[in-house]
Amino acid sequence: MKRWVMGLVALGGFLMVGAALQAHHAVAGVYDLNSEMVLEGRLKKLNFTNPHASLELTVPNKDGTFTDWVLTTASVQILTRQGINKTSIKPGELLKVTILRARNGNPAGFIRSLQLGDKSIQLYFDNEPN
Repeated sequence: MKRWVMGLVALGGFLMVGAALQAHHAVAGVYDLNSEMVLEGRLKKLNFTNPHASLELTVPNKDGTFTDWVLTTASVQILTRQGINKTSIKPGELLKVTILRARNGNPAGFIRSLQLGDKSIQLYFDNEPN
């Protein structure tokens, strides 16, 4: 009986971990995969942390105002493999990003690619989102 209960507890643990990992990787649940857009603005802040790095980008609007966008990107490991580290992009630097827009309409997105100077860096692949 004790073995059976322990097996049931272990199975429950595996199921919970699997569900958490699936939820973490559900980019399509938060971002619209059919709503790609390009933003150009100045870096306000870079958060070079796991599980996903993020940045705040101040983007000018047509009416002369500005909107701060919160953009999630790949893991620190993928950024590093692409040649980006925590000092590669500095606050105030002009960036051009292609994003998947947030489903809820907020100024947020998941970065597909980043234009850094004359270098274009692919950060999101349809089969490997982070």
